[in-house]
Amino acid sequence: MKIVLAGINSKYIHSSLGVWYLHSAAKSSETYHSIEVYESTINNHIDDIVADIYNLSPDVVGFSCYIWNIEYVKKVTECLKKINPDIKIFFGGPEASFDAENLLKITDVDCIIIGEGEQAFINLLKSNFTAAEKVISAPVTDYFNPYSEEYFDALKGRIVYLETSRGCPFHCAFCLSGRDENVRFFDMDISKQNILKLANCGTQTVKFVDRTFNCNDKRAREIFEFIYMQRQLGNIPEDVVFHCEVEADLFTQETLDYLKTMPKGLFQFEAGLQSFNSQTLKAVDRRHNIERLVHNLREIAQMKNIHLHIDLIAGLPYEDYASFAKGFDLAFDIGAEVIQLGFLKLLNGSPLASEKEKHGYKHWSYAPYQVISNNYIGYDDLLKLKLAEDAVERIYNSNRFPNTLKYVLEKTDMSPYSLFFGMGEYCEKIGLQSPSLDTYTATMLEYFGELPNVDKAQLRDKMAVDRIITDRTGKLYHCLHIADERMKYVRIALNNIDMGIFENQREKAKQGKIGFAILYTYGAEQVILADYTQQDKVTAQYPHKILPLEMFMPEAE
Repeated sequence: MKIVLAGINSKYIHSSLGVWYLHSAAKSSETYHSIEVYESTINNHIDDIVADIYNLSPDVVGFSCYIWNIEYVKKVTECLKKINPDIKIFFGGPEASFDAENLLKITDVDCIIIGEGEQAFINLLKSNFTAAEKVISAPVTDYFNPYSEEYFDALKGRIVYLETSRGCPFHCAFCLSGRDENVRFFDMDISKQNILKLANCGTQTVKFVDRTFNCNDKRAREIFEFIYMQRQLGNIPEDVVFHCEVEADLFTQETLDYLKTMPKGLFQFEAGLQSFNSQTLKAVDRRHNIERLVHNLREIAQMKNIHLHIDLIAGLPYEDYASFAKGFDLAFDIGAEVIQLGFLKLLNGSPLASEKEKHGYKHWSYAPYQVISNNYIGYDDLLKLKLAEDAVERIYNSNRFPNTLKYVLEKTDMSPYSLFFGMGEYCEKIGLQSPSLDTYTATMLEYFGELPNVDKAQLRDKMAVDRIITDRTGKLYHCLHIADERMKYVRIALNNIDMGIFENQREKAKQGKIGFAILYTYGAEQVILADYTQQDKVTAQYPHKILPLEMFMPEAE
């Protein structure tokens, strides 16, 4: 029997861990079936995926189902069944586990695995897929290592995912991870072996998918120490980063002090704030010490060696528009590199979904079940938050405009949220949709330049600095370009005179690896210069200096 395990990912850069767990479980069961893993993305045409799977000549196809692919998987399943009614199809994954009965009614799926799937899949193999039950499950007691030779052959440099534990000690009402509060830790020696394998497979990102990586501070510290030691020994490439989802208030001060010693860019942390509203946090059973959480997040942000990503969720109970905007400003003040302004999805099986009538939730009936209103916030206000989110992504999370943003906030005395919303609202007003970076920059210059106390010439210079220090082309956006014949003297000086600005300055300049622009409002006229042979692993900025323009003029030779 030919079995195809299909992982339909959200993007090519992602890989599907679930199907490889099943592949490993099957291999361990010494099955005589032929088992092959197939991966694609939701960005490919359904017809192409159907054809790909059909050409593999499967007797059985299993799909790993999530909110980002379930609608897609249902369509692929319908097509496969029409082409070959005898093909057997099973679903697994969180979107199948918590909506099994409904999926059996509306699709031609033959059976659904709920919960952890490895042992249940082994049982299906042993039954030759003749099990009488439509919904099956089985407890998992063994660890099935998914990192086979076939896995690495298929990876091709994509992001890799690693579990060192399963389960979550918390049971937040909007999430599925904490339905079983028991956390099961995998063998530490095996986890360490996998860390080294994954770090050396050609990827640049190893993403821990432990739901709360540091729920055991001592264990997390041991992994941090192992990674750092192996990096020091040269066993982990310097361009590999490890991404962890953390609960920041669980860090001890000892661990925080240790993290301060880590090299830049070795770790990325993603931390859920979700809300600053105490009534909201209580309603969703979000159990953390908010003061300690903010203190620890701010301490991590100030280290400047760990890229910090924090999350807020719009649409939670008791959180209205004004409360969310206030919370955003508090989050902004932490100083993280990324603030994700997310929108609540009412997930099947989540405790909050069972209370939707209590809170008056309305949401889309199809995945990802986006909330459109509740008793506390309406659709109009959520649309306003969408406008702010777009500006946050383009201006703040892109890390392209750090000096511009700081300047405008200082000059206008606006709150961060009001500034981002104002920019988003302005773009909607002028009908700006999916703009290029150059067009969006011009719109920023136009909108910010009309705000109270903002000097447009100073604004241009701040934006010019940001462009030079974040984009290695060294070319200014069209809207920032000022024709100035003295630019040629700067270029001549950089190419021909050893001015000691950067190491090997002349060679770098001749190779086009130094960017520069003239600034007109930094006191006397200045030149911003950036070295594109290096890049900060946290801020993504290039080393730079601002020097007097007169240094580059012929008279100064």
